[in-house]
Amino acid sequence: MHSVCHNLTIIIFSLLISDVSISFFLSSNVNIFGAELGDGHNMPMVSLGNRNAMLDFNSTQLPATRSVQLDFTLMDNKTGNNIQHTTYLVTISNESQRVFTETVHSHDGHILMEFVPSTTEPYKINANFDTLSASYIADYSGPIKVIGNIFSPGNYMVSLEVTGVDFDNLFLPTPLEFKFPVSISS
Repeated sequence: MHSVCHNLTIIIFSLLISDVSISFFLSSNVNIFGAELGDGHNMPMVSLGNRNAMLDFNSTQLPATRSVQLDFTLMDNKTGNNIQHTTYLVTISNESQRVFTETVHSHDGHILMEFVPSTTEPYKINANFDTLSASYIADYSGPIKVIGNIFSPGNYMVSLEVTGVDFDNLFLPTPLEFKFPVSISS
């Protein structure tokens, strides 16, 4: 009797694990398509589940002696609302050399980053670090400030990979990637 109950328990446990695994696989198969190289302002729309996501991006193109701001928001083009709890991997490259890579998060979907020129090496980030999203979050009073020698005169490529939406710790199986150029004058 004991061996029959033991075998039955193993069979039920195996079936339960199989059902959970299949359910997880099917629920994580979200319909996502990436976009690259838009016009530097409003990027092409991408499918994100039942939403048409659009990245609204603005940057200052100032002399390198002043602060450079990157201002971006992932929006649902159907409703015009920001997509909440958005996590981005931000990478800035100059002539194929990566000069900045960090993960940032916004609860309301809007990110403002300010790059303050300084001789500080390595760069320093003035923002809160959120362990749930494993990323930097702006203080309520201002932007995410990056202090260091990130921008100098030249042409840069900014890559924004949307790695999560809707929840602080829910990550997309395939990130959405947006790339665009930024020029800094001397």
